[in-house]
Amino acid sequence: MSTFQEVTYPQESTHNMPDIRIPAATDGVAVHNLIRNSAFLDDNSLYCYLLVCSHFARTSAIAHFQDDVVGVISGYIIPERPDTLFIWQVAVDVRMRRRGLARTMLDHILQGDACSQQVRYIETTVTADNAASRRLFSSLAEHLDCRIDERPGFDRREHFLNLHDSEPLLRIGPFFPNQGERT
Repeated sequence: MSTFQEVTYPQESTHNMPDIRIPAATDGVAVHNLIRNSAFLDDNSLYCYLLVCSHFARTSAIAHFQDDVVGVISGYIIPERPDTLFIWQVAVDVRMRRRGLARTMLDHILQGDACSQQVRYIETTVTADNAASRRLFSSLAEHLDCRIDERPGFDRREHFLNLHDSEPLLRIGPFFPNQGERT
């Protein structure tokens, strides 16, 4: 199985690509605004995004371009399974799509201190009609040279009271990241 690698996209010069970093609580408003403008994502409270940017910062990433937050991935390590990173939301501003930004943010998270030593699986839930997210996670599984399995997750009737489409669980892994520092 492969190890994590720095992803580069030669068609974009570095000055046209966002900087990726761990979020800070001061990013909460910008993250909330980005999520509110994303077609497929549920908008949660501003307080929720303040927690993402503070309590779950080390398992999340934001992309910053010029003066804007143009991408965010929120995630956390499942308490009962410290080898599993759950990716909760992925959002990329329309201006930055089709540049590999979401994959680059995922790599950033996986190479970070919170994940690089013990995370061997990624889980997420994705509706059947969210083709972009499904492509992202399939591409990640291929990049990591591991399996992606789909399992029952949250059911439309049982969990969402018919107010939201079912969200099957995607499980990627096992994979074996680099044990060293980010490159």
